[in-house]
Amino acid sequence: MKLQGLKYDYYLIILTTFILFAIGIVCLYAITYYNYLAVDPQWTRTGQYMDFINSMDSYLYPFLILLLVTLGLCIPKRLLDRDILVKFCALALGVTLILTFSSGIEAALGFLLVVMIGIQSYVLILVFRRSKAVRFEKEGYVVRLGSTLLHLGIVIVIFNFVNLREAQFHIPVFWIGTLLITAGNIFSFYPARISSLFHTK
Repeated sequence: MKLQGLKYDYYLIILTTFILFAIGIVCLYAITYYNYLAVDPQWTRTGQYMDFINSMDSYLYPFLILLLVTLGLCIPKRLLDRDILVKFCALALGVTLILTFSSGIEAALGFLLVVMIGIQSYVLILVFRRSKAVRFEKEGYVVRLGSTLLHLGIVIVIFNFVNLREAQFHIPVFWIGTLLITAGNIFSFYPARISSLFHTK
């Protein structure tokens, strides 16, 4: 059973790596294409600019959905058995696909992001309360807190990018997500030092 769990986590890591690699390729392509079009300084004031934005979004959004589903396979496994987890993710993906065709991909992503933010916020509350209902691969309060903050920060940054680009609080939300990711990394990679500072086990 433990071996199956290790295989599950291994494949999850490989899948996440490939998705992040694909997102990186899309970003590099977007930067290269942007620099190519920037030969004309006025191009951002033309319809070509919006076509560029829409095209890049259409390339990126499918990978964001895959990333969120992958996070969905990672986040609730601390609360749910694997069979229930797979059904949960299948249901979330099904609703996302329906919303994609009925209301657009941004609305679908918004739904998926809200679900993930809600789940991870609930996990964070359980971690703060030191609840035994939440399960982690590694022991230690600081490591658990770091993992939770990291996942929540990633989801918030994606939500901000997809749904809050035109909102007046776009920048503050971005920095909240960035700070959560930064804190999550520090807590995850330096748990001993953090524990010594706060005398936390």
